[in-house]
Amino acid sequence: MVHSLRRELAVGLRLALQLDQRVAAGAGFGQRPRCGALGVCLLLFTNKAPVVSEAENRTLAGFPTLSWSLFQNGGFSEAFEDFLCDQFFLRDEIVDAANSTKHLFSALTVDELLKEGGEEAFAPLQLPTDETQNENPDLAEAAQPEQTTLQPEQGTEQEQTNTSEVISGDTASVWLDNRDGSKTALLTYSRENIQKAADTLNAYAALLPEEGTVSVLFAPRSQTVNLFALHTDTESDWSSDVEPMLKSLVSKNVSVFSAYDIFRQPIQNGDYVYFRTDHHWTARGAYLAADAMLQTKGYQTVPLADYTEQTIDGYLGSIYLHGRNAKLKELVDSIEVFYPLLPAKAYRVSNAYKKGELPVIDDAQKNYLVFLGGTNGPYRLIEGGYHTGRNMLLVCDSFGNSIAPFFLPYYDGVYLVDFRDAYYSREAAAAGVKEYIQRCNIHDIYIVLSEANGIGTNYLNKAMPFNIN
Repeated sequence: MVHSLRRELAVGLRLALQLDQRVAAGAGFGQRPRCGALGVCLLLFTNKAPVVSEAENRTLAGFPTLSWSLFQNGGFSEAFEDFLCDQFFLRDEIVDAANSTKHLFSALTVDELLKEGGEEAFAPLQLPTDETQNENPDLAEAAQPEQTTLQPEQGTEQEQTNTSEVISGDTASVWLDNRDGSKTALLTYSRENIQKAADTLNAYAALLPEEGTVSVLFAPRSQTVNLFALHTDTESDWSSDVEPMLKSLVSKNVSVFSAYDIFRQPIQNGDYVYFRTDHHWTARGAYLAADAMLQTKGYQTVPLADYTEQTIDGYLGSIYLHGRNAKLKELVDSIEVFYPLLPAKAYRVSNAYKKGELPVIDDAQKNYLVFLGGTNGPYRLIEGGYHTGRNMLLVCDSFGNSIAPFFLPYYDGVYLVDFRDAYYSREAAAAGVKEYIQRCNIHDIYIVLSEANGIGTNYLNKAMPFNIN
C-alpha cells in the first residue's frame, strides 16, 4: 500500500513539474524566476536526511548521495524521485487525508481490522556497521492457525481447563470460552513443536550455575488478547493447554508461566493490559507479567502505584499503521510510562563489554520506542542502582523492552538479547550465550517472547540453540 501510494505521488509530482515547466516557458522571462524559486525552496527547506515516519512505520527516503556511479546506472533519477515523494511539504497531512477518504467505504469491520498483522514498530534507521551481518537462520513469524469453534454436547456443562494438569495428546491449544457454551481454539501447537521448545529451554537451563533458574512466558499479541478483552459481553473466559504440556517436558529449574492465567482476572476487571491498535502489551500488562514471575521466586515485589507515571495520549500503533484504516482511530491508545524507582542507566554491550549508553525511558518518543528507545543489539544492559549480588539475562523480542525495567529492583544488572536478524549478529556479539553467562555473572534467565517468536518459530527452534556457544 505504501509503495503504491509513493508511486502515485511520484507520478503526480512529475506531472506537476512538467506543467510548471510548460507554464514557465509560455509565460515569459518574468514567470521563470518564480517557478525556479519553488524548486529551490523545495531543495533548501525540505528535510534531506532519512527519518523515521511515525505515520507510516518506515524510514522516509533522504536526498540521494551524489556519485558518478549513481548517474551512470540511472539510479539517481529513481532515488531523487523517492526523495521528492517522501519529503515534500505537508506530506503526512496529505497521505493521512488520502487514507482516511479511502477507508470511509471499507467493508472491513473494526474486529477484522484488529486481526491484521502489525509489524514491529519503528525499526532503527541503520544498525552500527558491526551489526549489519547476521549468520543466524532466518527468523520467520509463526503462521497463525485458523480459529475453530467447538460446540459442547447437548446437556453437558463445559469444563474449565486446569492449567496445573498435565495435558496429553498430539496438540495443545489456547481456548476462548464463549458465553453460548462453545469453545474457540485461538492458537494450536503440535506436541512436536512444544517438545522442541522444551529442548531449547532445557539447554539454556543447563548453562546456569547451581541454584540458577529459567522463567518462561510466551505472551500473546493483542490480535489474540483483544478477541477476549474487547468482547467480554460475548466471551466469558480463556484458558491454555500449552503451558501444562510444556511444564511436563522441562527441567526442574525451569518455571513456565501462563499469560492466560496472569491476565484472566485483569481483563475481566477491564484493566488496560494490552493496546488495541498495537500488537504489544501495555507497560501495565508487562508489570503484571514480571510481578507474577518474581513473586513465584519469593521476591516481595514493589507495587505499581510506587512508580512515577506519565501518560502519552493519542497513540496509534503497529496494527493501525499496517493499513492506516481510519476506522481504528476510534480505538486510539494511550501509553503508560512507569519510571525506574532509582536512576537507571542502559548500555549497548558487545563481547560482554559496555560499548555506549542507551536510554532507559526515551522521553523524546511518543510511541512504543519510549521503552528503552527501541531494540538495540547485540546485547543491552540496564543497571538500576541496586546491590543485590545477582544479574539476570532476558531473552526477548520487543515485548522485553517494556518489561525489562520492572526487574531492576531485584538484580544488579538486567542484560537483554533479541536474536532477530535486525538487531543481532554473532560477529557483533563476539561470544555465545554460554560465555556471556559466565563473564557477566548471570544467575537467572527470563525468556519472554511473543507468540510471533515463540513456540513453533525459528527464533525458539533455531536461533536460540544456534547462539548458545
